[in-house]
Amino acid sequence: MSKILSYRPDIDTLRAIAVLSVVAFHIEKNWLPGGFLGVDIFFVISGFLITMIIHREMSQGIFSFKTFYIRRIKRILPAFFAVLTATLIGGFLLFTKDDFFLLWKSALAALGFASNLYFAKGQGYFDPAQEEKPLLHIWSLSVEEQYYFVFPILLLLVVRKSWRVQFGFLITLCALSLAASFMPSSLDKYYLPHLRACEMLVGSLTAVWMQYQQQQKLYIGKQYAAAGALLSVCILFACLFAYTEQTAYFPGPAALIPCLASAALIYFNHFEHPLKKFFQWKITIAIGLISYSLYLWHWPILAFMHYIGPDNLPSYSTAAAIVLMLVLSLISYYCIEKPFKNWKGSFVQSVSWIYALPMLILTVGSFFAMKLPFMAQYDHMGLARSYTSCHNNTDKQCLWGDTEKQPELLILGDSHADQYKTFFDAVGKKEKWSATMVSADSCAYVEGYSARVFKQNASCRAFYQYAKEHLPRYSKVLLAMRWGSQMPENSNSISYDADFFQKFDTMLQTLSSEKQIVYLMTDNQTLSYNALRAYMLSSRIPGYRQNLHSDDEATTKGNLRIRELAAKYPNVHIIDAAALIPKDFKIDGLPVYSDKDHINPYGGIELAKRFSKENKLLDTHHSH
Repeated sequence: MSKILSYRPDIDTLRAIAVLSVVAFHIEKNWLPGGFLGVDIFFVISGFLITMIIHREMSQGIFSFKTFYIRRIKRILPAFFAVLTATLIGGFLLFTKDDFFLLWKSALAALGFASNLYFAKGQGYFDPAQEEKPLLHIWSLSVEEQYYFVFPILLLLVVRKSWRVQFGFLITLCALSLAASFMPSSLDKYYLPHLRACEMLVGSLTAVWMQYQQQQKLYIGKQYAAAGALLSVCILFACLFAYTEQTAYFPGPAALIPCLASAALIYFNHFEHPLKKFFQWKITIAIGLISYSLYLWHWPILAFMHYIGPDNLPSYSTAAAIVLMLVLSLISYYCIEKPFKNWKGSFVQSVSWIYALPMLILTVGSFFAMKLPFMAQYDHMGLARSYTSCHNNTDKQCLWGDTEKQPELLILGDSHADQYKTFFDAVGKKEKWSATMVSADSCAYVEGYSARVFKQNASCRAFYQYAKEHLPRYSKVLLAMRWGSQMPENSNSISYDADFFQKFDTMLQTLSSEKQIVYLMTDNQTLSYNALRAYMLSSRIPGYRQNLHSDDEATTKGNLRIRELAAKYPNVHIIDAAALIPKDFKIDGLPVYSDKDHINPYGGIELAKRFSKENKLLDTHHSH
């Protein structure tokens, strides 16, 4: 093996910088605002090392796809499956059924090397809600594996051609990746593989450049190696402190600066120079050796801490988490990573025993775990969200109340209409009427709706089509939705329409003239913490206590706005079931919310009992 492929302790030091940056950023963003760049450093290192190996093998005619993927399987999967197994067990013990289902879906995406694409369809990487997703960090592994499904094939096309052709080809690929970052996308660009490809290509280009120099016996920059390494590390650390979540053109051109600095550091440190000893400290090399395991373990630990909530964690929890990360990483490295380096199985054996079998066990096992009484108990109690209605579809139960009666009321809205299904069902049975209810996620109902959700979600457009076809048949209409999502402070919401209330007023004017009566449901407050989770964890963690409260000004403003609009029309009435929710958000010791903002089936029934004591819903005598 050539010197250029021999062990490089300085690269383990660079790995240590990368992983410590990511861990520090995830523990506390203010510690290192650009710590997320650690992943980009990993991409450069990976592109460099893999390309060094396969370019050499391809040039010598000894490259084998089977051997290449056996190496990848041995390197990546054993520790990955250990973390995935532990995470799923932790999720089973701590998560609500809905949260565990989402964890299971993200695990399936990770097993299919598509984790980045799965998360790209959801919230942004820096969104606070992402902090509770234990497998979020697997997105970067998926990007890498997608790169290595494609890159060896592309490299094979040019590796026997001239160096000029090779460099031109790789630079063109890098330029295309950068150009793609300027193209609009409905997915979150942060996760997209073709935008991240340029970062690994920087590493690949560095590897090919060093192979070229070795062949040509060139030593370009050798005399400036110390200065080059010092400048590179200074630029890299400047980026780690200067970059933030708001940095423009990232991923894209802005990512080139830390990536080129990382590549330059790799390049200059392959020469001997006076400062090289500072990149070979035993402690940083040791951290670099366990960096993969540390990266895998750190995020699930932090995600579970976020899930439990800071109010129920001791003051030393961060220190304890760091110790736990290191202990698990050391165990993972010495008991899993190192032993599997000696695996001698064939390609079929490697795929079967290290990938297919664990994947099957985890997929099937976690699926059946969701069916166990332990996980389903809160469904039976009516404390979890129910998915039996015509929400995002028209194929389930659309009719509620006294179903022997012809429906006289049409209920339209988003999930904050759907949450009231048991409320309408109970009130309808008591008052001897039935209602048809159809709704869609984040999809407010107003004529001329132009929010992002309408453009992006087919279920929202299908809901509008249903309303268009069926609304004329009903003399009574009830509208319920997240009014607060239409306030300017929520302009980033997928359901926000800047002209919503103006459009809604116009629609109310039309409906009030065409319909016998129109009802508007006030919205319920969003809580500071998931109510079902608080109830569930209190029974699973000794001493756990979570006080529920709300400081939801947007909903208060939204409710006030619809009251003002309703007051303009004599046959438009307000239904304020939300006012019946107790201050502790519990009835008889049980939570009435299934999460932070949705009323659960149990809550709907209990609110119906309270409502019916003094009110009649389908009655024209409602106050504003």
